[in-house]
Amino acid sequence: MERTTQNFNPVLDKKLKCTCCGEGQLSISAFMLVETVRMHFGAPVTILSGPRCRPYNRKVGGAAKSEHLILDGEDVEAVDFTVAGQTPTAVYLYLKSLPYANLLGLGKYKTFVHADTRGYNARWQG
Repeated sequence: MERTTQNFNPVLDKKLKCTCCGEGQLSISAFMLVETVRMHFGAPVTILSGPRCRPYNRKVGGAAKSEHLILDGEDVEAVDFTVAGQTPTAVYLYLKSLPYANLLGLGKYKTFVHADTRGYNARWQG
């Protein structure tokens, strides 16, 4: 069962690190992006996936060059999440409306949204 919070807590929110090995850390920019979404909707966010080691990324079918990958001690720029009471479409459209949206990677899936702070515009639907 996923844990939802009104405020993020690295001790309680295990998805802020790799589920497999407990390594990695979400970048402050990715963290702030999700916090912006939480504040906008005024609802709890469930983080489904944040940092991933290579074995775990392969296990979940992640892209070979996924923004979720833990690389050389760098903070991870990607997070998959849901917002309580909101559809992935509503969250995706909000993210696309942000003034810095051209610096984000955004993916809309049937049950969740992917967001990353890669520094350039990337869009897809899964």
